[in-house]
Amino acid sequence: MLFTFVSLYDILTAVKHIAPLSDLFFRGMEERDLGNSYKICFLGYKKLGEMAQQVIEHLNYSDTTIILKECAIDTLAQAVNEGLSEGCQVFVAGSANAEEFKRRFYEHLIELHVDMSDYLFSLQHAKDQGAERIAITVHRKSRRVDFDVLQQLTGIPIQPIYYESETELEYNLSHADCDCVIGASLTDEVAGRLGIKSILIYEGEYTIRSSIDRARNLAAELQSASRKEAVTSAIIRNTPAGIIVTDENGRITIFNNQAKKLTGLQDQKLRGQFLSDVIPALSYAAFYKKGQSQLDHKHLFDGAMVRCIQTRLLQGDQQIGMLTTLQADNSRRKRTDNTREFSAKHHWKDIIGTSGAVKRIQAEGKNLAELEDPIALIGESGTGKGFFAQCIHNSSPRAGEPYITINAATIAAQDAARVLFGSDNDGKPHMGLLELAGSGTVVLRGLGEASEAFLSCLQQVMMHHSFFNVGGVTAIPFNARLLTLVTPEETTKIPRALWERLSVFSLNIPSLRERQEDIMSLFRFFLLRETSLTSPQNQRDLEEILRFYSWPANLVSLATVCKRYMYYYQQAMNPSPSARQQILIHAIGEDALLQDIYQRYPALKDATNSPPEDVLQGVAVMKRILKYNNSTVADKLGLGRTTLWRMQKNAGISETSGEKTP
Repeated sequence: MLFTFVSLYDILTAVKHIAPLSDLFFRGMEERDLGNSYKICFLGYKKLGEMAQQVIEHLNYSDTTIILKECAIDTLAQAVNEGLSEGCQVFVAGSANAEEFKRRFYEHLIELHVDMSDYLFSLQHAKDQGAERIAITVHRKSRRVDFDVLQQLTGIPIQPIYYESETELEYNLSHADCDCVIGASLTDEVAGRLGIKSILIYEGEYTIRSSIDRARNLAAELQSASRKEAVTSAIIRNTPAGIIVTDENGRITIFNNQAKKLTGLQDQKLRGQFLSDVIPALSYAAFYKKGQSQLDHKHLFDGAMVRCIQTRLLQGDQQIGMLTTLQADNSRRKRTDNTREFSAKHHWKDIIGTSGAVKRIQAEGKNLAELEDPIALIGESGTGKGFFAQCIHNSSPRAGEPYITINAATIAAQDAARVLFGSDNDGKPHMGLLELAGSGTVVLRGLGEASEAFLSCLQQVMMHHSFFNVGGVTAIPFNARLLTLVTPEETTKIPRALWERLSVFSLNIPSLRERQEDIMSLFRFFLLRETSLTSPQNQRDLEEILRFYSWPANLVSLATVCKRYMYYYQQAMNPSPSARQQILIHAIGEDALLQDIYQRYPALKDATNSPPEDVLQGVAVMKRILKYNNSTVADKLGLGRTTLWRMQKNAGISETSGEKTP
C-alpha cells in the first residue's frame, strides 16, 4: 500500500504547536535526494531466466540492482525469501509464478504481461512453422485462457493441457496428440526432453525489459514514500502533544506515544480499531454530527483532565479523516462536573451467537445483575469479558449510573491513591475515580499486574466501604458495585483475602473454542463492521477452517483475522471459493494452522518413525484445511514423495482426495 502523503501534510499543518518542525520537514522534502538505490528481484525459470539474464546484462541502470532468481513454483517461496533478505523492494515474475506469489506473499509484484495478442502471435508462429496439432499449456493457478475465442479468431484447433507439477505436465504432454506446444519456461524444458517443438509464450526482450522498467519506477515511488513516512512518523511520535488520527471510516491510523500516555492505553494495539470503540467520548461520528470544522473540549482520562481538540482533515472538499490533539489540563476536575460520558453501551440483545455456552452466560449474567455483590468475570484473553460486564451493568438497577473502567496495570504505584481516591491538596478538589462512580459500576482489569499500592488501596475500600481523599479528613462512602475482569492465570496473582472479596460470585466466560457454533455468525459480524462495502457472500466454504483453528486470543484473534481477510479479499477482486479459502489461510497464518494440526496429530512431528495410519490421519487434515497437495505435504513432513505415496497406496488412499478408494 502506498503512503498517503497528503493526509500527513494536513496533520502537520493542523498541529500548530509543532509548526517549526513541520516547516523544517517540508523544506527537506523539496530537496531531491540523488543517492537513491533500488533492488529488483526477477523470478524466472530456465529459458525465461536465460532471456532475462541477457536483457539484464545490457541494462545500464546506475541506481538499480537486478537480482535474478531461477525458480519454479515449488521453489518460489525460498527464492522470494532470499530476495527479501537481500533487500529487494519489488519482484518480477511470469504468470504461474506470479499467481503463486500473490497467493503466498503480499510484497510488491510486477507480472510479465501476457494477453490474447501473445497467444494469437504464438499460434500464428506455430502455424507458420508447419504445426498442425497445437497444444497450449496452462498452470492451474495462473489466469484462465479463453480457448474458444482463440479458436474462433484463428481457426486453429487447440488442445489445452492443464498441470500443477512438472511430473503432471510431462505425463500430460507425453500423452497429448500434438506436434507443437505453446507455454511458459517449464513447458519449453519438458517439451525439449520429449522431442516436441515448443514456442515460449513471452514475446521476448521487450516484455522483460518493460516489466523491469515498471518495477524500477515502482521501487522509486515506494522509497520516496517510505522516506516521507519515516520523517513524518518521527515528528508525530516525538511531539509533546498527544496525536490521534482516524480515517474517513473512523478507524485509528495514528495514535502516538503521548496520546497513549494521556489516555492510559499504553499497552494496547490501537491501529485499525474504531476510535468509538476505544474512546467513545471522542467518537468520529459524534464529532461530525455537530457540523463543526473544529471542536475544543475536555475529558477525564485515568483521573486527569485532558484538553481535546478535534479537527476535520480535508483533501480539497473531501473529508479524509479527523485529527485529535490531546494536552494535559493543569486545572483539577471539580466534584460538580458532569459524568454522563462514563456509560456502558452494550446490552444482552447485542450478543452475537446462539450456542449453549452463550445462552448459559446470558441466563447467569441476568440473574447476577440483580444482586449487589461483587462479581468476577473469568475468561481467557479476548473472550469479551468487558462486553459482558457492560451487559450486566445495563441490566442492573444501576444502569442509569456511571460505568467506569480502571486498568490497574497502567496506574503507577505513586499515583494509585490520587487516581482512586482523588485529592484535596492545595484547596483544589480533584475527584477520584471511585467517588466519580457514585452508585454506578466500577470495572477492574489488569489486577494481575497491579502495584502493591493499588491493591492496598482497593483492599481498604473493600474492608471499610469508604475512603479518604489524599490530604482529606472526611470519609467518603463507596457505593458502587465492583466487577473484576481476570484471566485464569491472573487469579493466582491477586492476594487471597482480596480475591475472596472480589469474587463473591463468578461468571466463567467461554472461549471461542467452546462456542464453535457461533464462529460463522461472529465472522460475518466482524466482516460487516470492517467494511462499508458489501461483505463477501456464501462464506460457508470457509467454515471448516474457521471451526478448526484454535483462536489463541479468541474474539481478538477473530476480529484481527477478519481485518486481514477483508483487505486481502478486496485486493483479489471477487475471488472464487477456493481463492477465498486461500485468503483466509493467509489471514490466519499458514504456520499457525499448521501448528494447530501438529498439536492435534503429534505423529506428524516425526512422520518417519510414527505409525503410518496416524500420519495419514494428519495428512488428510493438512490437505483438507490447508489445501496442500502431496508434494507440499511431503516437504512439510520431511518425507520423500515416494514414501508418502507408498503409505497412501498401502492404506488404499487416493493421492488427490486423501480419501480411501472403494
